[in-house]
Amino acid sequence: MAEPVAKPSLKARLKASFVEYPRVAIYTYLVLSVLTIAGFSIAIAIGAEPSSATGVLGVLGAGWLAAKATMPIRILVVLAITPPIAAFVQRRRSNAAADDDADS
Repeated sequence: MAEPVAKPSLKARLKASFVEYPRVAIYTYLVLSVLTIAGFSIAIAIGAEPSSATGVLGVLGAGWLAAKATMPIRILVVLAITPPIAAFVQRRRSNAAADDDADS
């Protein structure tokens, strides 16, 4: 009887996504990370109301730490939304190329 094949790790699936959709996966991950850090920073700042530059840096640092805590969830989201985004980008490129050919 064959042993069941182990499911690839989250890190391995993310690397495979970067190989299959290089730019789209990287941009998706970076945009999602920046939005997460900004969202946490804004939420913390609303509650903390920093009054100095050090306070603002502390809020950004706390936002970054909170975003790091959500990294596994963000990676799952990137894995889920990268293929549809890549398909959308590919479709837009094909339509733009077809429009350019029609104009020629």
